[in-house]
Amino acid sequence: MVMIKLTLAEFAKKYYLHDSSIEKINFDEKNKILTLTIEFCFWMQNWYKNDEPTNGKISVTFENVSLFEYEQHDFKNILENLDTEVCSTEFDDDGALEILIREYVDYPLQMDFWLIKINADNVEVTELERYNL
Repeated sequence: MVMIKLTLAEFAKKYYLHDSSIEKINFDEKNKILTLTIEFCFWMQNWYKNDEPTNGKISVTFENVSLFEYEQHDFKNILENLDTEVCSTEFDDDGALEILIREYVDYPLQMDFWLIKINADNVEVTELERYNL
């Protein structure tokens, strides 16, 4: 299991999330820890090697979270079994990471778009598994 610790800016530069799927979101407000479980497109990364499996799962843990906001969801419980796709990531004027997500609610009839904003001191990425689709 590979684990990497980064700043928020380093994470955004190293991990291209477009087309990856956020499957689960867990926010521990008391301990200021936000964890995203992501069905991840390894093949879309600059550092990907062609002889490696193309897809997999990663866990992204944001530590000492000072901001976690999102639209379209009432976050009182763990959000899981989500059918999503990341459209884009960028930083806002205050330095928060914005992740624009498309959720397939009743595809193709209904798709919702929502935005997550995160500011944190550190980001820890753990590779959980890799496989070919």
